[in-house]
Amino acid sequence: MACYISIMSMKKICYWVLLGTFIAPWPIVTTTAYAENNPSRQRFLANPGARVAPQVSLQQAINIALSENGGRVLSAKSKNGQGQRPPRHHIRLLLDGGRVLNVVVDGSGRVQKSR
Repeated sequence: MACYISIMSMKKICYWVLLGTFIAPWPIVTTTAYAENNPSRQRFLANPGARVAPQVSLQQAINIALSENGGRVLSAKSKNGQGQRPPRHHIRLLLDGGRVLNVVVDGSGRVQKSR
């Protein structure tokens, strides 16, 4: 038995392939359109216009730590966050009484103190 594809069957194959490429994306398009029009489903869509919180640079973190505590900066370094977390800035301050204060400022400007 020889493998034989007639011209008519070739046309049918092309027809079904073309039809499949146009029909297959419709369930995806319709569910996305449904989610865009349905307020309860909008939180699942990526919002390209969403505002992202600005990240605090190392210099801004130093200024924040100095304004809250005073003193002099001994060292400052940034540690990158893992995954989606913003970087954290570790700052060592020398206070007036000779005490060293470790301050951690996260990417949004919140301050955490340790001794």
